[in-house]
Amino acid sequence: MTSNDEIAGWRLRSARPRRPDTPSSWLPEDFLNLAQREEEAGLRNDELFLLKPDGHPDLDVSAYLHDRSFRRLSRATQVSYAKDLRTHFNFLYSQHIGWRECTVELFEDYEYWRRRDERNPSRISGAKFSRELAACRRFYEWHARRGTIRISPIQTFTDDSSSNRAGVSVPLMPKNARNNRVKWLTPEAYRQWKHVGLSGYNLEGRQRHNWRGRNEDRNICFADLLWDSGLRLREGATLLWCEVPALQERTNFHQARLATAVAKGRGRNFWVSRAALQGLGAYKLTTRAEAVSRAQKEGRYDNLSGKLVLQSVDANRRAKLIDDNGRVTACSLDDLYAEERERLFIQGDAGLEPAMVWLAESGLPMKYMTWEMVFSTASQRCRSQSVPIACTPHMLRHSFALRMLVSLIHATDTRLGITPEERREYRMLFGDPWVLVQTMLGHVNVEITRQVYLEPVQGLQVDLFLNAGENDEHDFSAVLSREILSSPLVNKGVR
Repeated sequence: MTSNDEIAGWRLRSARPRRPDTPSSWLPEDFLNLAQREEEAGLRNDELFLLKPDGHPDLDVSAYLHDRSFRRLSRATQVSYAKDLRTHFNFLYSQHIGWRECTVELFEDYEYWRRRDERNPSRISGAKFSRELAACRRFYEWHARRGTIRISPIQTFTDDSSSNRAGVSVPLMPKNARNNRVKWLTPEAYRQWKHVGLSGYNLEGRQRHNWRGRNEDRNICFADLLWDSGLRLREGATLLWCEVPALQERTNFHQARLATAVAKGRGRNFWVSRAALQGLGAYKLTTRAEAVSRAQKEGRYDNLSGKLVLQSVDANRRAKLIDDNGRVTACSLDDLYAEERERLFIQGDAGLEPAMVWLAESGLPMKYMTWEMVFSTASQRCRSQSVPIACTPHMLRHSFALRMLVSLIHATDTRLGITPEERREYRMLFGDPWVLVQTMLGHVNVEITRQVYLEPVQGLQVDLFLNAGENDEHDFSAVLSREILSSPLVNKGVR
């Protein structure tokens, strides 16, 4: 069995006919009115669909992807699930089998190939397969209810023998879905990763002779944004300038709004540090301004088709847009997906420029997944310099959660100088620090915050209970710091 990338099988596409920066002259004439035909067929610009190996859509698959229950999922979940289905379909295609013919045994073969088959060079972890299982189970159960297939090949069974409550068990659910890889960095480890991976230095403070340093300021600024806000990759990478909060005096953390279309689950407020905002301002005036100036001089923006000029945004986040033909439309910033944000422009002092914050050297908006490669390359540089620190965008979100917990506990337990009784009253009024971190991350359930993002300090309350004396005012933040530094899940950097 070859990997899915090596077979000409199922393909994932969206309804948009071309990238916004593709000149119309490059396309066949039949493609130029594709947007109109898609609109007449009821397809949205961002609609996902899977093409069979023969290039035609499968109407039953399309019905699932266009169903309201699927479209209520976040955009990131929609894309992830569609990719998981594509991988599963391609496995079946390599066996000359269609998805309607999938059986329990075939799906068990698929699980074995994805996770354990040595012939598969791209085997995945239990945690990753758990998500694929959820995507496939949802698809097959939807079609079983619809009557497209008789029964789902991903069988579940009810077992109430051990309790009075019925529980659903999935035989293929991996036992090792919890992931014990390092997901947290201390501030020192993060500083070293930036210094070596993004700035081209070694630990002795000398910059490598072959360091090119292109986009160094931009990359550091983006990493600092995630480090100091807890935003997910797509959330931070698709920000528009009009969504960046204005810098205010004597405010350490500034509040802003995250759009529903690019957030995971729902739109929410987020907080970003003063230092990160200052970095954004410097990037806008230097590296970004240079990229915009080059693109304007070369007429790169003038030749783009499908541009939308963002004329104004009101207090309710309603945006007034003008298309290439001068037509005025209105929409909410909450409804703009990543691909649509790439088409937005604003009128600057020297002409049009992208409304998105992050630009490539070409002056065009960066695809948000490009940042994965930036982080991966930086981590490779660290390894080449014998610095054992790897960092991903999501690790910065995990690290932000841990740092915020320390800061919030320190604020309520130490800086305010309050007694234990006053502390209990304070937390009743303003919230427990664990819940405040949950709010900053945008989690619906505080248990996700505790068990996943704050796993290194899971035993914190037990430690405090066992070690605090009757008359001892225990320093909670000191215990917390010790707990973090002793955890094997936290990278402390090179000492």
